Order: sequence, then structure tokens, then C-alpha cells
Amino acid sequence: MACFGAGSAVAFTSITAPGTVTTPAERIVTTGDGILFPMDPRPRCLVFNNFGGDSKLYGSGSHQGVDIGADRGQAVFAVADGVLVERLENTGAAGFGWRLISHAGDQYRYYHLDGFAEGVAEGDTVRAGQLIGYVGDTGNATPGGWHLHFEVRPGPQPSRGSATPVDPVPLLDIPSVCTIYPPS
Repeated sequence: MACFGAGSAVAFTSITAPGTVTTPAERIVTTGDGILFPMDPRPRCLVFNNFGGDSKLYGSGSHQGVDIGADRGQAVFAVADGVLVERLENTGAAGFGWRLISHAGDQYRYYHLDGFAEGVAEGDTVRAGQLIGYVGDTGNATPGGWHLHFEVRPGPQPSRGSATPVDPVPLLDIPSVCTIYPPS
């Protein structure tokens, strides 16, 4: 779901004939509870329940988020209304990424992006569901191992610090089309 702000132009083409359907559309069913899922689950969504597992950077027991396997370029969304306080430019283990602080003071981190949504910049206020980037394999992700590394750090937040991360999996509203792997 992408949000369009005031003044957004959306081009529509005229319909000249009815469409045909070869396969009925499948509605993505979620519980409606919890944090908005951070990416489009189509065409692939593999939730690796790996919070606290091995981290390439910090070793065993220190993985501070959840990895969500996807295809390169799947849409990534803001999970809450807030401000994009830091844009990461592929300068380290995180690769391209965002740090979002919600209006409620919670922090969300998005790593290994392939790129950023057009027109979104550091310091921008975003709305829940707004497109902010695309799944990739940048930083220390395995080449071709496209995924979103997603972290949740409940507020209040230090000015630039790193509030304590919590396991995102039990907090997320995970679509039923996703495969969830048990903790390893």
C-alpha cells in the first residue's frame, strides 16, 4: 500500500475492454493486530525467526532483528507514522537502510535495501504504509540473499543512540502468505 500526499498526480488509462481473469486474486489475510508488516509479502515472504541468533558482525546471540526473505526489489514500507531520522548509504554492514522514529517514540530499522523510494529523504515525515525503499542484498548480506533486516526498538529513544532491540516477530502483523520459520 503506497500513500499519496496532497498534490500527487496519479495517471489513469482509459478502459477500452473488460479484463479477463485466469486466476482469482488472493486476499492477503492478517490478524489486523500488531505492527504493520514492513514489506509487500508478494511474490515471496520468508520470515526467519532469528532474533538473538548469529550475527555476522557481532557473533552468536546478537542478531538484533528479524530477516525477511524476499525477491530483489519488493516494496518496503514505513510501519508507523514518524520521521526518517537517518538514511544509510551502503557504508557498512547495514548496507542501504533507514532508521525511522515513530511519533510514539519507537525506533524501526530497515537494512540491506536495494534502493530508496523516489522523493523520500532523511528528515522527512512519513505515514504508516508509505513506500520508503526496496528489498536488496547490500551491506554484509549474502550476495543474492535478498532480504529485509528489520528491527524494533521501543521508545523513548536516545537522541542518536541505540535503544534496546526486542524480537519483532511476536509484534508484527504477519500476512498469512508468509512462511514463518521457527527459531533456530
